[in-house]
Amino acid sequence: MIQSVTTPAQRAEFLRRIAGKPYFEAVLGTHLALFGAHPASGWVFYLLPGMAVLELRGGSGVLCGALPGGEEGETAREELSGFLRFLHADTLRTEQPLALDGWRPAAPLTLWELPQGRALPQPPAPPAELVLDKAPSMLPVSRLVFAGSDAEADEFYSAACTALAHGVGQCRALLHGGRPVCTVGCYEQSENESYMAAGVTAPDWQGRGLARWLIVGLANELAARRTVRFACFPELCGFYSQLGFIQNGKMQYYTTDWTIE
Repeated sequence: MIQSVTTPAQRAEFLRRIAGKPYFEAVLGTHLALFGAHPASGWVFYLLPGMAVLELRGGSGVLCGALPGGEEGETAREELSGFLRFLHADTLRTEQPLALDGWRPAAPLTLWELPQGRALPQPPAPPAELVLDKAPSMLPVSRLVFAGSDAEADEFYSAACTALAHGVGQCRALLHGGRPVCTVGCYEQSENESYMAAGVTAPDWQGRGLARWLIVGLANELAARRTVRFACFPELCGFYSQLGFIQNGKMQYYTTDWTIE
């Protein structure tokens, strides 16, 4: 049975199931801590049969842990599929391969890391007309990260500001004339991991090495205290390999279209 996480005991069980798991402990744990007691935030959290947990926000879901095997597992997968359909979720990231009716596997995400205490070679500095801001205004940063969607930009702005206000992570931006043209941040952390995300360069500034410099700089700062991790799609693997990050596994990625019967 799928259980909504509402009680202290359920929160403790949710955290126990994600403990020590790269990506999931930092990301899901931060979201639960910041938004678990605030249903209006749009984040919802569930305990699933077996040892699995589920996080949902809008149409996007993240599943960590394993469902039961055998007949019990078939029942659990059927319940989960119906549950996701009812909530109109159409993307799902999972720790392990998962067969659900109506869901199609896409290219898996690659997890990368910079171990705590390690540092990467710093790429060449950006042009002199750019200014590094270590605490940029998050409104223009959100518009850079999600330039094509005001709704996604607003969601990112709200979540990032909440994380930064609670001392979770940092944001970096390179400014030109006061406007951010490249950014990267960390908005989820656990005791041992900093999760780096939202690395974006404005189209008219791409190809100048700005992201390389900014990403390596923030990763080196964060790795002084915690292992740094992040996930990317296959087309970016060569970029992060060149920077010196280490592959640390895969995360499965699934999509569906509930309008197709």
